[in-house]
Amino acid sequence: MSRGRYLPLRRAVQKERAEAINRSKRKSAVEYRAGFQAGYRLGLEEGQRTFAIPFEGTSIVIPTYNQKELLLQCIDSIEAHTEQPYEIIVVDDGSTDGTAEALQRRRGAIRVGSHRKNLGFASAVNTGLMMAKGQKIVLLNNDVIVSERWLKQMLAVLESNPNAAIGPVTNYIGGEQQIDTDYVSRSEMESFAANYNVADRSKWRETDRLVGFCVLFRRELFEEVGYFDEGFEVGNFEDDDWMLRLRLQGKHLIIAGDTFVHHIGSVTMKGLGEDQYSVVNHRNESLFHEKWGKPFELVQRLNPQKGRLCPRKSSDFFPTHVWVEGAGRLFWLEHGVKYPFIDTSSGNMPNNPTRLSVIDLVQIPTGTRYSRGKSAYQEKGFVREGAVVRCGNGYLYQVDQGRLREIASDYACGLWGLSIEPDPISPEELRKFEEGVPILPPPRLKSEDL
Repeated sequence: MSRGRYLPLRRAVQKERAEAINRSKRKSAVEYRAGFQAGYRLGLEEGQRTFAIPFEGTSIVIPTYNQKELLLQCIDSIEAHTEQPYEIIVVDDGSTDGTAEALQRRRGAIRVGSHRKNLGFASAVNTGLMMAKGQKIVLLNNDVIVSERWLKQMLAVLESNPNAAIGPVTNYIGGEQQIDTDYVSRSEMESFAANYNVADRSKWRETDRLVGFCVLFRRELFEEVGYFDEGFEVGNFEDDDWMLRLRLQGKHLIIAGDTFVHHIGSVTMKGLGEDQYSVVNHRNESLFHEKWGKPFELVQRLNPQKGRLCPRKSSDFFPTHVWVEGAGRLFWLEHGVKYPFIDTSSGNMPNNPTRLSVIDLVQIPTGTRYSRGKSAYQEKGFVREGAVVRCGNGYLYQVDQGRLREIASDYACGLWGLSIEPDPISPEELRKFEEGVPILPPPRLKSEDL
């Protein structure tokens, strides 16, 4: 019998086998999708269940962008020299150098947040702060190598100064945190740090400025001060801005002079090139001064640490009679109470309400009804309630329940959507008011997740 007689049968068998394979593949694909979706739902439910459960340890937040080897070196040093409970949170800010793949191969207490594109240092820090579960938080640059007893000794400073942010000393930084070193190799640095890091309270000292390359603080302090300002693009000055807000709340900055970590220094920023670095630095420096005017004069003038003014959280510095939004809702903010705006059919929707984070909004009590009624202070012949006036001394103030509250800058007025009255307030009217808590500019937030 010729082979040709079996060809139709052979083709039929092959076709049946191919169809069986395809059916199996389709079934596997359906089962995979179902399993993936079920796993995603379980993971989402577990994440939501545990999101607000605190971690009795320290969250170490490391923003990173295209510095894979430095990052891995930083993580290695943490794992080698950290005895206290901790979690590492790496925020990959759009790296293209294999950082994500390298992190996937790591094991240990590492959680990863990923940005699809580079959003800048402040945004990466904020993502890490949002993810952090620790009762204490460390912000750490990816070009830092920590050393023996680094966290233990910084935690000791924090324990004695709970209302403060704590920073170590290092070999390369601007300001008071830099110390002289003479090592020339990694092994010599390790030896230097091991000998240096001996607990000594006499080396703790308060300062006017900490640099954000390595800073430790309590979760409660973060919730009171708020997120970094994402208006500082790429990097630089966002840590100065955050530290200033902290000081204006009467909190403290302390150098742990008995704790040393190695800092390579500004690798990511230097990678921009000299010209681009200069452009970024100048832009952020200009924003800082536009936002705060003369910031250190502001600190001295308001002087909250002497007890004259004792605000404790960011919302204490919010103005009255402004629109704010956050968590997908719109609110009218009046005298420290937020009133949900429900009637969107009236056509009286505000333009450009000020964006606030969830942690800011939860600090503010919620009123039961939307109100913009007349204030009793208007009936006394004073400047209208909520008005913003410029006084003869050039400073801006808002009228708030019989008090004048100094506004940090014209920039702050703009961010809050406040209009300045055309006529300045007279000295006679000025004397009718008491001094109130100042009004500070809110941080600009670009992420919708905060």
